[in-house]
Amino acid sequence: MRLWISSLLLCLMLLPAGARGQRINYIKGLPKDTVTVWKTRRLDKRQDVRYRGLNRIIPTHNVLQFAGNMGLVSLGFGWDYGCRGQWETAVLLGYIPRNDGEKSYATFTLKETFIPWSISLGEKVAFEPLSAGLYLNSILSRDFWVREPDKYPYGYYGFSTKIRLNLFVGEGITLYTPSHKESAIRSLTLFYEFGATDLYVISAATNKYLGFWDLFGLSFGIKVKLV
Repeated sequence: MRLWISSLLLCLMLLPAGARGQRINYIKGLPKDTVTVWKTRRLDKRQDVRYRGLNRIIPTHNVLQFAGNMGLVSLGFGWDYGCRGQWETAVLLGYIPRNDGEKSYATFTLKETFIPWSISLGEKVAFEPLSAGLYLNSILSRDFWVREPDKYPYGYYGFSTKIRLNLFVGEGITLYTPSHKESAIRSLTLFYEFGATDLYVISAATNKYLGFWDLFGLSFGIKVKLV
């Protein structure tokens, strides 16, 4: 199991890097082969960079994330969009190691992030004071289920053990490459997130011994944005 997980993670990392296409900025009314640049704000230096044609399906960044209710480590790729790339959608494959004789598991995560602001701290550094979003996480194993098995009385659990909804907020620091307009890597972002699962929130309402901070998990990650 560990072999195929490692192989799949490697493929996920190499796919976006090996499938880069031509990215352009354009304004409606200009010829499609004309490359243009949107005016940047005084502090927010992000640009509306878009793909053309079928290149729109090519991922724009890779993500490596540690913890965060999606596994010990998760690796994937995603797409940014919006007027300044403030929206991001990512898919990640994670790994839960064996614990106390239990099995190891693989996880799948679909993640949506909104980053409303990016504050420039110079030509090479920017600070994102807020990121927020949600993600759906699933354990890829028959040991977990979406609907209760028949062996349990109806409504015995009342929730899925296979799929979790998570909400999170966080911050990030972005480091731009010296020549990011020509380089294969545009930027590197270091981020952290505080998140809570739907199950923990529901449990807090019925369990008085579960403290406020017991609801949250902390995760760290690295995002590599490609050309």
